[in-house]
Amino acid sequence: MAAGGFLGALARYLSTAGLPVAGAELATAAINVGGALALGLLTGLWSRGRGPGSRRAWVRAGLGPGVLGGFTTFSAIAVVFAVPFRPWVALAQALLGVCAALLGLWLGGRVPSRERGAA
Repeated sequence: MAAGGFLGALARYLSTAGLPVAGAELATAAINVGGALALGLLTGLWSRGRGPGSRRAWVRAGLGPGVLGGFTTFSAIAVVFAVPFRPWVALAQALLGVCAALLGLWLGGRVPSRERGAA
């Protein structure tokens, strides 16, 4: 999980390095919403016995909390929104993230399970 966290945090850093504040703010929003969607999708797939690492807990831990957790770190939000803090931007990003995660979970849950006869 630590290696996954390192890789996710490195990917997030590289995706926003050198951007002006406005660009970094938009990139951070896209990263967090995309990461929430990906984690929701993976969780939905894993609940159906599908997806990468569905039968290996260490792969799920490395991809979910590791890579995607590192990629969507709260510290990135804190830095981008620290000055000037705009509550409506933070709230919109949080709501978009939750909606994206729920959409991913729903999409992943629609994939048939590996169990015979399961819907």
